[in-house]
Amino acid sequence: MLRALKAKHKTMKLLYILIAGNVLSALVLAAPTDEDALNQDTPYIKELLRQAKAAEIESFLDQKTDPCKDFYAFSCGNYKRINSALNLQKDSTGLFETLKNGLNRKILKMLKTPHDTHDTPEDIQVKHFYESCLGIKELKFKEKLKRIIAEFGTMPMLEGSSWQEDDFDWVETTARINHRYGIIGIIGVEVTTDMLNNQRNIIYVVRQEFQLESRGMYLNNETAFYRQNYKAGLQYFFEGILEVEKELAMKTAKEVLDFEVELANGLVDNKEHHDLKDQLELLTVADLRKRYAPTIDIEKLIFVSMGEEISDQIYEFNRRYQQNVVEVIKRTPKRTVANYIFYRLIWKFLVKSGKSSTTLPKLCLTYTKKYFAKNLDNMVYRRYKNEKSSREMDNMWHQLKSTFREALLSSPELDWIERSTRNLAIAKLEAMTLELNNYSKENLTEDFADLNLQTTDYIENLRQVFQLGAKQMRQLFRQPPKPIEEAEILSYTPANNPIENTIKVPVAMLQPFYIWSDVYPNAVKFGTLASLIGHELIHGFDDRGRKFDDKGISTDWWDEKSSSNFLKRRECFTKQYGRYVYDGIQLKESTAQSENIADNGGTRLAYAAYRKWFESQITNSSSVNQVLAKETLPNLRYSANQLFFISFAQVWCNDVHPSLKALQVSTDEHTPAKYRVIGTLSNFKEFSKEFNCPAGSAMNPCEKCILY
Repeated sequence: MLRALKAKHKTMKLLYILIAGNVLSALVLAAPTDEDALNQDTPYIKELLRQAKAAEIESFLDQKTDPCKDFYAFSCGNYKRINSALNLQKDSTGLFETLKNGLNRKILKMLKTPHDTHDTPEDIQVKHFYESCLGIKELKFKEKLKRIIAEFGTMPMLEGSSWQEDDFDWVETTARINHRYGIIGIIGVEVTTDMLNNQRNIIYVVRQEFQLESRGMYLNNETAFYRQNYKAGLQYFFEGILEVEKELAMKTAKEVLDFEVELANGLVDNKEHHDLKDQLELLTVADLRKRYAPTIDIEKLIFVSMGEEISDQIYEFNRRYQQNVVEVIKRTPKRTVANYIFYRLIWKFLVKSGKSSTTLPKLCLTYTKKYFAKNLDNMVYRRYKNEKSSREMDNMWHQLKSTFREALLSSPELDWIERSTRNLAIAKLEAMTLELNNYSKENLTEDFADLNLQTTDYIENLRQVFQLGAKQMRQLFRQPPKPIEEAEILSYTPANNPIENTIKVPVAMLQPFYIWSDVYPNAVKFGTLASLIGHELIHGFDDRGRKFDDKGISTDWWDEKSSSNFLKRRECFTKQYGRYVYDGIQLKESTAQSENIADNGGTRLAYAAYRKWFESQITNSSSVNQVLAKETLPNLRYSANQLFFISFAQVWCNDVHPSLKALQVSTDEHTPAKYRVIGTLSNFKEFSKEFNCPAGSAMNPCEKCILY
């Protein structure tokens, strides 16, 4: 009895936190004071969780707003007040940030816990890496970074007048860095799966990564602020870390940034749709040598990077970039090129933020996730796995597939696709799989071959990680292809991999009480989890995904008429989303509509699957009222169907720091969250029906854009 009273006291305290503490956003549901108490399978706990979810949903709503005028403002009108990115000093707030924060808390707890029986030898090395990052204040950065530079030559900024220009060969230098550490400066070589034929690995000649990510960030007037911040960061690095005199640091920072801006002129515009086949060209090394000699010695680049002569054909990616490099190198002093390449090298070894005792653990978590995301996700899965959530996700996946299969077979809304192409689409759908990104079937030990990570030297640990990564990448050239993974990204967001025909869902999404609990109405779970999975399913049939068949091979399996109809319907989305204005910024009319197509189709699919499930429950239940009661939430006056749409909209409740909104528009392929809601639901007649939106109202326009 005493134990029951204590449990009740804890849960009553928690209920108060959940309802009265909504100022803390959805975090209140993710960080219960006693998670074991919430997992008790009792009517009391179940009702507690349902009331808490209802309180959270209601706290974000602005019920004074007309849902037919602006459904985002209706669903998320109070979100910014509760979760202001500016007040909380965050880049952004929202569901995915909340999921990420919840996962990070679990990971930090694991990393800080002394070694226990759960830990594998690889787990222990990951913990050592994290601990070494915490000790960076003890490292002498300048000396260690200079030793790394000395492996490949000398840096003009540090050598001054003694630097010998004639001794510097930029292609050989960047290739040697690429070979040893897998770090690409300006141009380099990678080995990965053939994007057009997933049965083999192949060598790619590729560009470097860019700090500001997109072409627009380097060239547009409205993004000059971010370039100035970048330059200030460079100056601080040169002056504060490498101990260069202020004037030289300022001069070099400007030269480095100006050079990078010129390189960025060769990037493709990420706001436009680009066919992968148009960006890849299969050539011999001799062909590439002729194309770029004498400015870029491609033969040397590949030979030094790979450590062997290559007779196979290789891919050149984005020829425009290499052509631009030729022109930029011709007019740039060798001194600037050398400073740039060595800056790119040592920048990779920095912990690039403050070193205060309060921020360092989170910062070191970021770097540990960057290099060991697979291991950390696997560690979380082994310690926190929830079989209920896995089964729920699997059931939902099969319902989504079944619903889309029926639509492809018989829906008149898909009559714009010819029967022959529909049949091929069904074959692709049948072959599509869903995987939880827990890495439980992978041999993670292989990833640690030759590593001996210790707690004392972060820089040395990174050297080992980079060296092993570069070696393993080169070895891929003679090996069968493996799944392509962006493990750090896949830790918190689902993704569709077209060359594997697979959807991958992160373990973070199945943490209880965020979007999933077995006591939540299916209206909530389908509006959130199913709409996100449906989004990824539709990616398999969007303007990029439709170029890959059921086996993940790049091929044009669409008939000409269906393809023409697709492009006409895509144009509707281009015009619709190009009309929106975000924080005073006019969104661009873009042919890159993959994300908007997936938002629209995924939500329609999730709703159809939900209605199919709901009708089956009504048909098979002895009590219709009982089904209806389960599909609503206490103290919320909204029907199950309305709750679906509110739940969908609240997936995208967010706030972005004012200083980052232009950055978001310039770099993110996704439409800003507000228009992901408005754009999707204004195209959906079932939404208008449920909220009684009159024809011609903002959320029920006469012209609607529909593909799937």
